[in-house]
Amino acid sequence: MAAAKKTEYVLGHSEKELERLQRQGAFYAEFTRRVLEKAGVREGMRVLDIGCGVGDVSMVAADLVGPSGHVLGLDRSSVALATARSRLDEKGLSWVTFEERDIHDLEGAGPFDAVVGRFILLHVPDAIGTLRGLLPHLAPGGRLAFIEIDLSSLQIVPTMAPFEEALGWIAEAYRRASIEPDMGSRLYSTYKALGLEPHLEAMSRVEGGPEADAYDYLADTVRSLLPSIEQLGVATAKHVDVDTLAERLRQIAEDKEHCIFYPRMVGGWARLEATSGA
Repeated sequence: MAAAKKTEYVLGHSEKELERLQRQGAFYAEFTRRVLEKAGVREGMRVLDIGCGVGDVSMVAADLVGPSGHVLGLDRSSVALATARSRLDEKGLSWVTFEERDIHDLEGAGPFDAVVGRFILLHVPDAIGTLRGLLPHLAPGGRLAFIEIDLSSLQIVPTMAPFEEALGWIAEAYRRASIEPDMGSRLYSTYKALGLEPHLEAMSRVEGGPEADAYDYLADTVRSLLPSIEQLGVATAKHVDVDTLAERLRQIAEDKEHCIFYPRMVGGWARLEATSGA
């Protein structure tokens, strides 16, 4: 694992991006909890959250394992971890710790009863290799539980050309940065490649009307990606005009009752059998 490629987080770690991550965490907290519960995360367990960012998944796991358990969140961004620790202090979750550490460098870590992550496998060059490197850090009978998205499933009805253009900037930037935009649909084959039997569940957040959060969420994602969008030759900042993007979308939405389907989220979990050689 030491030779594995390191991947930069293409969305960056600006203050706006950290705020976007916290809003995203609130959107998806209920589904995240459901996936972790179905994966078997429960009181007293030791859980590793890889690519923990500002700590949302770690805190969901902490609620499930309680004070008799422990959650370790890892991330390479000191800025994101500073936010995570500040939120941790506010909530008084003393059984959660965060470390600035690459997910491929787990020497001395574990064993864990569960390894979890959300929206992280799409950012690694080799999802199968990454998960294979995590297996030795799982205790016998340990769980893997990951949540990923299918970006291509995002839809607005009726269609809205500027909305779809903005989505296209995100998808194309991901592709040019070698990020898998539909990792959710690949969770099944990823687990099977490890010799594991995955269980899957999916959901999509749905909103409607001009006041939907989706317009701000889309614009904020574009804002975080804008340096990469320009660097990768997808679009120029002048053409994107990110400061007015959300308002322009809302103005169009005033004329019709648009319904917005957020990207499908897929949760996949599997149990490492005590006798497994995966």
